[in-house]
Amino acid sequence: MVSFEFDGIDDLERMFEQIGADIEQADKRALKAGGQVIANKQIELVNRSGKDQAHMQDNIRVSGVKEAEGGKFVEVGPNKKVAWRAKFLEFGTSKMPPYPFIEKGADEGEAEAIRAIERVYLDVINR
Repeated sequence: MVSFEFDGIDDLERMFEQIGADIEQADKRALKAGGQVIANKQIELVNRSGKDQAHMQDNIRVSGVKEAEGGKFVEVGPNKKVAWRAKFLEFGTSKMPPYPFIEKGADEGEAEAIRAIERVYLDVINR
């Protein structure tokens, strides 16, 4: 029978537990960072109207972190003040073609958002 004795296993286990706790705390920062990338893309893509009203660009927000069966997430897009108008831009009307800045912003910003999320987690891991 062969037996091994390792020194430092308890320290290693504590280190991994701490990394797990740090990652758990980084979830919020990571999701918000990725969401902000998408929000910036949406702001960049939507036109600013010349009307004296609340502008879509000034009212695109990243929600707080939410949790559902599928995991944690943030919502990105126009806030309640302008959301009712956003659907006309996104889907069009009988007199106006669609201008999908919400979906397009998510598509165009996806890779950059993933990199932003990765950076937050890697910062935690590399400490």
